[in-house]
Amino acid sequence: MEIRPAMEADLSALISILRRSWLTTWAPELPLVAVQRFATHDPARHYAEDKWRAFVVAAAGGAVVGMFHIEGNWLNAIHLEPKRKRQRIGSRLMDEVERRIGADHREARLEVRAFNVGALEFYKQRGWTEQRRYEGTECGEPVETIEMIKVLR
Repeated sequence: MEIRPAMEADLSALISILRRSWLTTWAPELPLVAVQRFATHDPARHYAEDKWRAFVVAAAGGAVVGMFHIEGNWLNAIHLEPKRKRQRIGSRLMDEVERRIGADHREARLEVRAFNVGALEFYKQRGWTEQRRYEGTECGEPVETIEMIKVLR
């Protein structure tokens, strides 16, 4: 597996990963109206088209299988091809996230939805701790959000 900067040629794969990740993780936890908004407004496409130059991807066999996006000390997004979960891709990406953030910052931060228990457990196992809980929004609907932090040095 190769971890590298995203290229414009990756854009369609990135949009697809972001859409499928959202539909398999978020959609089952949200009201139908939020899923309809997601389908209508296509935030995955807009996010990928706007930010792909800042994405880092995991590629295996020439196919993009995961990505992350950091700004400063914030992990803004990390997503995997849903069929590729539990193959240590997320761990490899998080190793890179923490290495990159740790090069310039003492601590790293991220937000995760409270319903995403798999991600919460993954982060906790890696030494991330909960800082606060608050009501955020996802496609216009309120969701409990958890801010987490990890001291890197």
